[in-house]
Amino acid sequence: MATVADLKRRLAAGETVVSVNPEGANPDLVPALARLGADLLFVDCERTGIGLDKAGDLLVAARAAGLPTVVRSWSADPAVLVQFLDRKAGGLVVPHVETAADAAAVVETVRFACGDGAAERLVIVQIESRAGVVAIDDIAKVEGIDVFLIGPNDLGYSLTGRRGARTPEVADAIDHVCKRLAAAGCRYGMPAPVAELDTFRRRGATFAYYSVNWILEHGFAEMNRAFGR
Repeated sequence: MATVADLKRRLAAGETVVSVNPEGANPDLVPALARLGADLLFVDCERTGIGLDKAGDLLVAARAAGLPTVVRSWSADPAVLVQFLDRKAGGLVVPHVETAADAAAVVETVRFACGDGAAERLVIVQIESRAGVVAIDDIAKVEGIDVFLIGPNDLGYSLTGRRGARTPEVADAIDHVCKRLAAAGCRYGMPAPVAELDTFRRRGATFAYYSVNWILEHGFAEMNRAFGR
């Protein structure tokens, strides 16, 4: 049975960790994800309809399957984050971190909620805005963050006004963040569709984010090719 401590050791060794967002509240999917190679269940309460109760169901299913978990919250409010930790989430993903103070507040919330067990939680902050890019050197200095997750879709919106924009400006911003984090000895990652794995590796990323929808798209594309359609 894998643990958050195992994932931290792997990240520290420069190994890739694969996180999968189930894109909804389906606990029955969790054992299959664990069996097929997911390293971490990414429970998404920011961009899905999953609330606290449904997130709790997924966390229970993941514990039964031996799959570590993180929850991406809809809010950075400590009162909200603590509720996920109290339900034994293996860690947190906090979106839209733009300053060192934002990052430090997440770390402090985990310490407050978990006490001595804080070291056994995975702390992930998302860099997905112009402000976050500008402040990346200061954010990288905050102790207690395990992974920086770069959000290219929201970053595209922040830089160009179009969510998901893939312009040279966006690519340069992502490259800049990766270089600064690498220089600071930090672990970081981003979405890693199969077609973009070469870029993922070139940037030195080791935390791979997938949605179930992307995995299905890839699987169906392979199946459709096999059927010649």
